Amino acid sequence: MASSALMDVAAGAAEIVAGIDEARRAEILPYIERLRDEAGVPILYVSHSVAEVARLATTVVILTEGAVTAVGPVADILPLADPSDGGAVLDAVVDRHDEAFSLTHLKSTGGELQGPRLTAPIGAPVRAYIRARDVMLSLQPPREISALNVLHGKIATIAPSGAQADIRLDCNGATVMARLTAKSVARLGLTPGRPVYAVIKSVSFERS
Repeated sequence: MASSALMDVAAGAAEIVAGIDEARRAEILPYIERLRDEAGVPILYVSHSVAEVARLATTVVILTEGAVTAVGPVADILPLADPSDGGAVLDAVVDRHDEAFSLTHLKSTGGELQGPRLTAPIGAPVRAYIRARDVMLSLQPPREISALNVLHGKIATIAPSGAQADIRLDCNGATVMARLTAKSVARLGLTPGRPVYAVIKSVSFERS
């Protein structure tokens, strides 16, 4: 059964987990997932948390000052929830857990990702929301860097906006967004079709 989420970018929406700390949220969200997946209960979930909506929703409705401004699949609409940020949603499955460093390895169409340790079991489907501001681009395979995630892809589109540009990458069919300065775009000679490497820090992921 599909579930919908409202992301109200104005104040005043009621959130069922508002005021609850991260540990308690981690206990509650799996029950909501079970209602969605096993009981077939339609859910209308109100949240300002991009990570929670990415995890729970199949359809997202964005409200701005009480008016609906966008409706659609989570992968298409969630990046619009915060125009100042932007990003992309990757569907993935839990591949393994690295207990020594409290990390979880995810398999996605775009490649392997490492993020904070999740409670989800191996094989469980999850979503990774990658903010455009957390993505750096390299023309060569990065070497000896601290970031644990490197996805190879090609530039699909470049959308200039003043001193910045939003770049959409095609990583083996998965979409990844990067937000760079116009100077970086010019310095690297970035154009549609050019192969690049997207570099993403593991600590940029929210645990949800």
